[in-house]
Amino acid sequence: MDKRIFWLALGSFAIGTEGFMIGGLLPTLAAALHVSTALAGQLVTAFSLVYAVTSPLLTTLTGRMERRTLLFGSLLLLAVGNVVCGFASSYGWMLTGRIVAALGAGLFSPGAVAAASTLAAPEKRGRAVSIVVAGQTVSLILGVPFGTWVALTFDWRMTFWIVGGVTLLAALAIQLQFPRVAPAGAVGMRERLSYLKQPELLSALLTTLAWATGIFSLFTYVSELFAGYGAGGRMISVVLCLTGIASFIGVRTGGIAADRIGPNRTVPLALIMLTASLFLLSALNGFAGRPGILVLAVSAMALYGFSGYMFNPAQQHRLIGLSGPSSGIVLSLQSSVLYVGSALGASAGGAVVRFATAGEIGYFAGAMTAMSLVLFAVSLRLERREAHSGHSPAADDSGASG
Repeated sequence: MDKRIFWLALGSFAIGTEGFMIGGLLPTLAAALHVSTALAGQLVTAFSLVYAVTSPLLTTLTGRMERRTLLFGSLLLLAVGNVVCGFASSYGWMLTGRIVAALGAGLFSPGAVAAASTLAAPEKRGRAVSIVVAGQTVSLILGVPFGTWVALTFDWRMTFWIVGGVTLLAALAIQLQFPRVAPAGAVGMRERLSYLKQPELLSALLTTLAWATGIFSLFTYVSELFAGYGAGGRMISVVLCLTGIASFIGVRTGGIAADRIGPNRTVPLALIMLTASLFLLSALNGFAGRPGILVLAVSAMALYGFSGYMFNPAQQHRLIGLSGPSSGIVLSLQSSVLYVGSALGASAGGAVVRFATAGEIGYFAGAMTAMSLVLFAVSLRLERREAHSGHSPAADDSGASG
């Protein structure tokens, strides 16, 4: 395996930390910027929405740009965004920094996967891509709780500066150690969006949208939720770390289960467990302060991490089966839909915090993942109908996998 691929994974790690760490910093940021917790949560909405909208656009516009230069420039943008956030003295400047960071992240992620495929030997390309993608998963285990700990122990600004420094290190390593990587060519927006005309693919992507809205509505306000259980800042760091570990196990389990029992069985299993954990997190909130309730809540949060991220590899496996040779384009749509869900989740979660309480977020999130389960059932029915009519791009493989 080409060791240079790990620099791409470091870039993905920085993006994951930047995107997810706001959940642990939310009360601190709200107080420092003199805004409500709900408004501070919209920093997640801004990052996710800009990423979702601009990533396919910028990827199309830069399709003929040399990859090393593109990767270096995109990470510089991400680093600048984090530095701006670290020096921000107002909500407006913080929002500006998040938007700049999202532009860089949206450019880097698809380019990094393409570069990893180019650098690796043909028989090792799958492993190379998984290493790059694993960078964001590792950020849940290490980056997010570490960022929360740094903010509580030193200063919240240092968290952004550290992420900026890690990003700059990855950018310089890529510029100095990578060869020039030829562009793969651009795929037009019309061609990308044409896949949404296929009902089985559209319903599958809507399944992802509802799932992402649910998990991110809760994760964005996880600090507020566990504050209601009486957890302090350092305990919340522990909760985030345990959730990250459970998420990593969930990703591995989801991939293995998708191979062994098929994605059409793995996806509903993950969504059922996820929905149960989300409802439980809000139900337990009514008993906060009683002996053992915090332990049960942490256990429910671990189940949330496990089942929430068990869904993702199985869903990607299913989308590859549905889309056949066009899987690269469909997976890029999946990435954009995921970030749209993150934006919707952060926005809707903020509304729950503002008009109800943080303790009720689990009910909203659980309703969204239950909707995801319904949409999956619709998509599965459409898939089987297409398989019987012989129109599915990978009808035989997809039908056999479930």
